[in-house]
Amino acid sequence: MDMRRFLPIILIAFAALFILPQLFKGGSSSKTLSSKDRAVLTRDAMLRIDRAQKNAFAKSGQYNDRLADFVVADKVLARELTVPLDIDLSTGAGAKSYVVTVSSDVLSVSRARNGAKVIASSCRQLKSRIGYSCPEPPTTTTTTTATTTSG
Repeated sequence: MDMRRFLPIILIAFAALFILPQLFKGGSSSKTLSSKDRAVLTRDAMLRIDRAQKNAFAKSGQYNDRLADFVVADKVLARELTVPLDIDLSTGAGAKSYVVTVSSDVLSVSRARNGAKVIASSCRQLKSRIGYSCPEPPTTTTTTTATTTSG
């Protein structure tokens, strides 16, 4: 028996068993977060920090500038920090105001409060086509009344 006759069949079988599965494995079982998932987690982290700040202000009348206090109290926030996120948290004079900016590679969001009132909230996509749109800020409606006098 001549083994050279079977060599092409053996090579095709080898490729089918070992090489082809590696080529088609990539996309279906990916364990990385999609751009949309990273954007959603970025915004959620900002909202969780804002909620914790509201609670701190309601209890003590002051905002907190220590992120570690929020992470210890909120296990979901601790998991979201693995996106990775860049968080800038700062309080104003007397800790009566604060601003937080949370950024990932796809989204940047911020919120500022003075007292209990939100004075600024913004969202910016850093990459296009991530499958996530920043929520539209609420529009303020103004009403005008006209008075006419007849003589």
